[in-house]
Amino acid sequence: MNRHDDQIRSFCISYDKPIDWDAFVEWIEALISVHGSNLLRIKGILNVIQADGPVAIHGVQHVFHPPAVLPGWKTDDHTSKIVMITRAISKKPVEEMMHAFLDAAAQNRQTAS
Repeated sequence: MNRHDDQIRSFCISYDKPIDWDAFVEWIEALISVHGSNLLRIKGILNVIQADGPVAIHGVQHVFHPPAVLPGWKTDDHTSKIVMITRAISKKPVEEMMHAFLDAAAQNRQTAS
């Protein structure tokens, strides 16, 4: 039973390749600009190319707190995982948008090298 109204959704999205931080920031800023007030909470652990350990993220609506680099991974699974609680936003378009931003950055890195 959902203790919230029918518009509240929670879901997890993941990304199994290391993430380019700048691409992630571009994606999250675009998501916030379009859906900010409906992004009730975002929390996650990211495998960021530019970081020495996992990066913890946390945001509420338009406010995104500074990321924190954690001392190390607790398991061999370094998949980035983001949990979202939203109002009237479904998982599929958010996940597709994130993958598009991150995949484009990965492709640009490959082309540049």
